Amino acid sequence: MNHNLRREFTKEINGKEVLFEVQYDPMTHNFTVTENTLVQYKLLFDPTTRVWTTTDGPEPSIPVEELAAAVQQSFGVTV
Repeated sequence: MNHNLRREFTKEINGKEVLFEVQYDPMTHNFTVTENTLVQYKLLFDPTTRVWTTTDGPEPSIPVEELAAAVQQSFGVTV
């Protein structure tokens, strides 16, 4: 696993710390997000509409736009 493509950060949600583990896939340009090692889904950016969405799992614990901003900040890249 390439650790340059993986990030971790925490967010406080309803008074509880939630760990977000994010893995970037350079082949698809998608992110696999795991919350507290249990909940997993994909985070995708559509460059045509400039909209972030999630697929392949439950809704994230925080709004998608907030999640996307945190992921971008953790990687040091903004789209």
